[in-house]
Amino acid sequence: MNTELGRLAVIIPAYKPESVLIGLSEELITKGFHEVIIVDDGSGSEYADIFSALKKMGCRVLSHTVNMGKGRAIKTAINDVLVRGGIDGVVTADADGQHLVHDIVGVGLELLKQPNTIILGKRTLHGKIPFKSRFGNTITRGVFNFVSGQKIHDTQTGLRGMPYAALKDLLSLSGERYEYEMNVLLESSHLNLKLKEVEIETVYINNNSGSHFNPLKDSWRIYRLIIMFGGSSVIAFLIDFLLFALIKTIFPSEGMLWLAVVGARVVSSFMNFLINRNVIFAGKNGNGNLKRHIIGYYLLVVVIMAANYGLLSLFTSAGINVYLAKVITEVMLFFVSFLAQKRIVFK
Repeated sequence: MNTELGRLAVIIPAYKPESVLIGLSEELITKGFHEVIIVDDGSGSEYADIFSALKKMGCRVLSHTVNMGKGRAIKTAINDVLVRGGIDGVVTADADGQHLVHDIVGVGLELLKQPNTIILGKRTLHGKIPFKSRFGNTITRGVFNFVSGQKIHDTQTGLRGMPYAALKDLLSLSGERYEYEMNVLLESSHLNLKLKEVEIETVYINNNSGSHFNPLKDSWRIYRLIIMFGGSSVIAFLIDFLLFALIKTIFPSEGMLWLAVVGARVVSSFMNFLINRNVIFAGKNGNGNLKRHIIGYYLLVVVIMAANYGLLSLFTSAGINVYLAKVITEVMLFFVSFLAQKRIVFK
């Protein structure tokens, strides 16, 4: 038994678990963790025997009457930990046996060494990995690395160590299902938390059949904000492009290029601001702080507009068709605008 582990609790969300959860929990208790908290996420009466056995062996079992999602189950356990206190952090693990005990211990010990850091159990994802798991990790990793600016190999790992001091902030984050785990990573930098990965063994039991991840529904929850932002940008781009073409047709002189750029951008940017503020980011920021949002957004508009004009002038002087140059410029500046709005303007 490692006495250092007595400073940590393990949180395991469980929805219709198999009996492997009993053995896993028993071994975690013998390793010396302060507590093993199991959240029955609406599994139903047919799984009552499993949760009863967990209680008898000393686990703390919390229950949802109906299935509320992995994110909500983790929040339920975090809230319970905050109410009772007495520990330095928590380690979350999955109920299906894919996280080995020695890896859970390793993540916990690493957390104790770095209390201002979220520790992530990084699977190597080599060998015979189920297609949906490999595909999901590849796509999610690429999206996360772009949005956050941090390079994380395994964004979908459920094995994580989180310091007690950060739990109150993490509890307030949005997300009830699998998207909550992504939101924790996305918001970590805003909460002054570092991210560190430690390598763990990759285990998929029965081709990952125990996973309740729905590729369509849960992927939408994870990527919804990004997809909606992209849609808003497409709308703004179409408005901008049509107005640019109209003004350029009316004033074809190269000396009037600035008018087409400025006129189109003023109208399209205002539409983009309204959609982003009142629809895409409304859930997080509501409609408050209008002054800061306007100032931040239009300072960004000025920077993007100057870059737009500079790049257009550069491309057209190089002999590129002005409309093709416009498309290339917008694609390049889309990424800059996305990152700035996500991390600065509407954070």
